[in-house]
Amino acid sequence: MTASVASACDQPIVFSNWKSCAIGQLSPEGGRADWAAIPSWTKDRAISPYFHNEPRLLANHGLCNEKFRRVVLCLPGWQESSDRDACWYLICAGTRANDR
Repeated sequence: MTASVASACDQPIVFSNWKSCAIGQLSPEGGRADWAAIPSWTKDRAISPYFHNEPRLLANHGLCNEKFRRVVLCLPGWQESSDRDACWYLICAGTRANDR
């Protein structure tokens, strides 16, 4: 399983910089209205391809680093990866531990 990462490894990993990308409620109708549920900077053409330009996917499974404008998807199964040193793995595992 691979996770999508927008340059997550070019800065030291500081777990406090990573939070859920959901900043609002997803809309019942979906589509364009879902963009209100995630940070506006994630619409950037350099970032949105990393979550397939699907705001619902980012709201449900994404972690955002607003300071460095980075996103990581922690999709189901991310913890089954054998690459324990991958930045996306460390970010998903680190924020999960901090949420407990």
